[in-house]
Amino acid sequence: MYRAKLCGFAIACMVGYLGVNPVTAVAAETNTESVTLSDKGKQDEIKSDFYDKMNKALEKWNTLSAKQKEEVYVILETEMKAELKLMDKLVSLGVMPKEDVENYKTNLVEKFTQMRESGDFPFFRQKGHKSRK
Repeated sequence: MYRAKLCGFAIACMVGYLGVNPVTAVAAETNTESVTLSDKGKQDEIKSDFYDKMNKALEKWNTLSAKQKEEVYVILETEMKAELKLMDKLVSLGVMPKEDVENYKTNLVEKFTQMRESGDFPFFRQKGHKSRK
C-alpha cells in the first residue's frame, strides 16, 4: 500500500514537472501591459481626461455662431444621407431586414433633427442626458 502511494506521488510530481515546459515558461515572460483591478484608477483618469476635453470642446461649440453651427450640421446631414443610402443598399442585397433598417433610419433622422433644432454639440452628450425629449 505504501509503495502504491509513493508511486502515485512520484507520477504526479513527474506530470507536474513535465507540465512546465520551456515554451510555457518563455511565453509567460512577455512585456505586455494588462488591465487589472489595480489599474482602475488609471482608467478613471483616462475617462476623466476625455470628459475634460469634451467639455472644453462643448464650451467652444457654444461660442460658435448659428451660421458656423449650420455649416457643421450640413456636413453631418451629408454623412447621414450616405449612411441611409448604405442601409438601403444592405436591404436590397438581403443583408439586413427592411423593418430593422426602417426603424434605424427613423431614429437616426429624428435624433439628427432634434440635435439640429436644439443646437447641440454633435459628438457629445452629457451624462444623464439619454433622451432629448
